[in-house]
Amino acid sequence: MALPALRISAATAELVKGILALYPQASILPRLTPLEDEDISVEVQLPVAQEELYTARDQIHELVIQLQEQYDVLILASAVPHERPPC
Repeated sequence: MALPALRISAATAELVKGILALYPQASILPRLTPLEDEDISVEVQLPVAQEELYTARDQIHELVIQLQEQYDVLILASAVPHERPPC
């Protein structure tokens, strides 16, 4: 098994690649402070309607499960509506 830092960096690269393959318009922002004890923590901002957001959450969750098993890391990727800049 690879060093923990290498597993985390590989899983992060695959996570970003996978999310952008599903949602090219996504903004992926790192959380500097984990919410729990996860190794990777990101917020995925998506400019989609609320109904589409539920589907996106399911798809991203499936990707997260796959990568957690493949790389033996804990991942939290939260899909949220894209924040609009203030007018």
